[in-house]
Amino acid sequence: MSINLNIISGFLGAGKTTFLKKIIPNIEGKIALIENEFGDIGIDGELINDKLPIREIYAGCICCSLVQDFKRSIEELALMYSPDHILIEPSGVGTLSDIVNICKKISENSDLDIKINHLITIVDVSSFDDYLEGFGTFYLDQIQNANIIFLSHLDKIDNTKVEEVISKIKSNNENAFIFKDDWYSSDGNKIIEILKTIESFEVNLKGKTARLPADKVFNALSVTNLKVFSEKDLDKILVSLKDEKYGYILRAKGILELAKKQFVYFDFTPHHYHWEYIDGIEVAKLTVIGSQLKKQKILQCFTKQVAKTLCRYPKIK
Repeated sequence: MSINLNIISGFLGAGKTTFLKKIIPNIEGKIALIENEFGDIGIDGELINDKLPIREIYAGCICCSLVQDFKRSIEELALMYSPDHILIEPSGVGTLSDIVNICKKISENSDLDIKINHLITIVDVSSFDDYLEGFGTFYLDQIQNANIIFLSHLDKIDNTKVEEVISKIKSNNENAFIFKDDWYSSDGNKIIEILKTIESFEVNLKGKTARLPADKVFNALSVTNLKVFSEKDLDKILVSLKDEKYGYILRAKGILELAKKQFVYFDFTPHHYHWEYIDGIEVAKLTVIGSQLKKQKILQCFTKQVAKTLCRYPKIK
């Protein structure tokens, strides 16, 4: 029996991990997961069902600098666990076309019976124009090569603007199924039923413009040894991250400790942020991804007097 590869892509902060948390409990059969973080530490893997076989690959993108780690993860998961499905969450700046090409080569050059089932892209409608203008080649690749597109953060803009975004998506990918409703409010079973109704497709990658690797365009800062925060201070800091004094922060996320001995998960993009209490995770850490980051300024916000910053080099666990 074939192993289905389902790739859930989307630019930074689009909602990929939230989408996975919804669908995983409702997928039939054995599941394994590959999580790719552009930053130097893994965070999202801890937020998802820890009973799953998970491979976390970080400090780069599986589409370029970490290709060998990606190939090895697919092969190990397939041989050790014989899953029915491998779900792949690339980094937000990963290119879908490159990831698909790698998966096709693995299938062609090994004895593994794997096939691409769905290429899903989550599009944050609230940041669509900004990301299209600033990071078009990375952003469009994920849209052009998807066969299913889900829209997120629909509550942030009006219906007229949503329709404008949908029109622009269709101009770049006329064949993809676009789910126009708010999937955030749908349960995971409904999303799975939607996926089941979408016909199989032939992977036909769109041509792409020559571009620099992600690590030449984006940079990341990953930090441990973090301060303890009050709720009020945490809100202030998250609001302040839009300030240009920190560079252009596209995504910040992590786990922080509050003064009342509780831990929270926070998530920031230039268009929205939130934090929530979490249980079972008591290691504070964060990753910041952006362009021309002012790292010392960011460290002053989050770290104790002596900060431990993590160097960038490929890791896998």
